[in-house]
Amino acid sequence: MNNGSYFTPREQLQGFMNPTALNSMEGLYLYWQTDPAIARRVVPPPLELVMPDQPLAFVYAVNIREPTFAPWYMEAALGLMCRYGETTGIYFLNLQLSGPGALMALCSGREFSGLPKKLCERILVERTDTWAHALIESKGRRIFEIEAELGTYNDPLMAQLYQDVGPGCRQRSSCLLFQSEVGAGPQGQTTFSRMRLVNYDSATDYQSWEPGSITALRMEPSLDDPWAELTVVKPLGVGYCINSNPVLGVSTLAEFEGEEADNLFSYLFSGRWDRSTLCAGHQRYGQF
Repeated sequence: MNNGSYFTPREQLQGFMNPTALNSMEGLYLYWQTDPAIARRVVPPPLELVMPDQPLAFVYAVNIREPTFAPWYMEAALGLMCRYGETTGIYFLNLQLSGPGALMALCSGREFSGLPKKLCERILVERTDTWAHALIESKGRRIFEIEAELGTYNDPLMAQLYQDVGPGCRQRSSCLLFQSEVGAGPQGQTTFSRMRLVNYDSATDYQSWEPGSITALRMEPSLDDPWAELTVVKPLGVGYCINSNPVLGVSTLAEFEGEEADNLFSYLFSGRWDRSTLCAGHQRYGQF
């Protein structure tokens, strides 16, 4: 059996995360309108909601079968449609990952792009004929579950959001993410002395897109993974999709320092860390 080394010659590192692409992704993409007061509360102040009176919550749950940087893994994400200046995109509150490549995907996504990723016990995505189903289980709770019937959307707005989507189509999109620099306060508390808002620029190359309706959507409350906070006011629809997602680059949109940067911590904590980092009483036993 071959053994590695803690020294890797520089010439062997040319392929490190080069290219970065999530190829052959398959699963569900869906939107619903959520409560405006809740959406405004959880979005960091530099960002503005798209359609602030009817804010759009977005979820995908997929099997990433051929990532360029890891074995296959499952991924699901929760976000809101937002904008910063002229840049419109998804502000991700949290991503959950499971499967063989999940840890590498978590480390690379958090370190390079600021994606708020966590590991969970289980993500399931399945389809039989015109019925599709997905769920996420984290820390013994089913924080998200959807059932869908393929055919037509719940609401015409979904058709507007995906009007140009189909086999052979390439769609450019942005994610609005925060990267942070950690400091320490006078009482030893963790502070964030600098924050950088970045545009995670990627493309979606569609192999298929099938419209569908949300027939059931359930989210169990969780202290650590509060997906259920984004209540469903009106379901818009779902798409069952196979696509590839190359990362085109990460660029800085704005920088924040001092108190302005540190105040953003309140918006970023739950998507990246658990409450066990805040308190002394934190035990969990057994296998979920």
